Amino acid sequence: MNKNVTDAPTLNPGEDGQPKVAGAYDPAKALPLLLCIGWGVGTFGISVMFNSVNLLLQRYATDFLGIAAASYGVIYFLSKIYDAITDPLMGAISDRTKSRAGRRRPYLVLGGLVSAAAFIALFNAPSIEETPYAIAIFAGLLILYSTGYTIFNVPYLAMPAEMTTNYLERARLISFRVYAIGFGSLAGLSFAPMLVAMWGGGREGHVMLAWIYGALILIASITCFAATSQARATTNVEKSPLSRAEKLKLIFTNKPFMILVGVKTLHLASLAVTQAAFIYFVVYVLDKGYGALGLLGLANAAGMLVGNPLWYWAAKRLRDKRILYMCASVFAGLVLLSWWFSSASEPMEVTMLRKFLHGITTAGSLLFGQAMLPDAIAHDAQRSGLRREGIFAGIFTTAEKFAFAVGGAITGIFLGLMGYISSTTGATDQPETAIRAIYLCVSVLPATLLFFSVLLLTQYNLSEDQVEAAAR
Repeated sequence: MNKNVTDAPTLNPGEDGQPKVAGAYDPAKALPLLLCIGWGVGTFGISVMFNSVNLLLQRYATDFLGIAAASYGVIYFLSKIYDAITDPLMGAISDRTKSRAGRRRPYLVLGGLVSAAAFIALFNAPSIEETPYAIAIFAGLLILYSTGYTIFNVPYLAMPAEMTTNYLERARLISFRVYAIGFGSLAGLSFAPMLVAMWGGGREGHVMLAWIYGALILIASITCFAATSQARATTNVEKSPLSRAEKLKLIFTNKPFMILVGVKTLHLASLAVTQAAFIYFVVYVLDKGYGALGLLGLANAAGMLVGNPLWYWAAKRLRDKRILYMCASVFAGLVLLSWWFSSASEPMEVTMLRKFLHGITTAGSLLFGQAMLPDAIAHDAQRSGLRREGIFAGIFTTAEKFAFAVGGAITGIFLGLMGYISSTTGATDQPETAIRAIYLCVSVLPATLLFFSVLLLTQYNLSEDQVEAAAR
């Protein structure tokens, strides 16, 4: 192993002025339970925001603010391109940060604050009937939303590679994040549409939701900051014999990491297309309202919460995250294809079963995709002698933003090209071509992307033995 690797924990001054070690536990053994829970809570607020925006915002913009579907697709795409630029930058900033709270944790609070403010503002944006600048204002708020998400998420995702060096313990830590995503999905995909409907629907219901969920986002980020005060953290390597070009080359020749980036892009593009189109599917294909949408979100979240311990149990026995990631992806693709056969006459129980099964597959994809990332980052530390977890997390989340840019844009532009009719008063009759486009966006297209991700995963080549050897 390269001797330049720095595994020393960050030193923070104590009240007596002497250095205090943050994270004084064996990184190769089990992490403290409260630390795992506290770190996972940070995902809850971001998951609430992420799922609520992905489920509700596009239809809110097209059917209540009067923004054309194609225009929304372009705005969303541009906001994600902005993200693609800022994520690696945020990673580099966090790598170089020096503070009493460490390199990553200060951004948990700052990111939560910006995210909460942006979420509230998005669902209070003016319509095109209220101001000629409505589209520009909406675009600016999407940029603010993207900024808050980046400030929080990039440093947050850099933390697991520092918190533990154990192959399976990383999966255990990430499982707490998956639980938080499950509860966040419950709030964002199930409770959110129910609450909007309960508060009268329309713009008024969305405004009430924004204020309440905005508070949840901020509380979760502060809780995460407080609960991770003893998390192990590595220090930045100030000097390196490597040139800038050599450092960059080592990133892009890190085969396990680049495979994960490609797989993540395909998975999240699939998710972006599905989530953006699903609310239209419920309203225009299943002929149901926000109450049914909430029940389906409940089934999906229940599937995630049930699936998470099952996938972790499988990981402990099979000890091969790659194979399990492939299994989850194939299973998810088959469930997505089944939506092609759904219709308004289908019993609600069958529809909910599909969402439940999809939740189980989602738990596996999230668990193994995120648990393999710290392994690939540690592989870089072994090769380069650098501690640049932030940059890797930034590149990884750039793939996420790119995927959602492409996926969200494809959905909006495709619906527009297929004749989707926008409105400022809610649902309106849609042509058959638009209905067919909605079917494609919730079934065939996202399933195809997942099947391609499985082919890419066959090239991943980082085993448990290699990960454990690098940690020694």
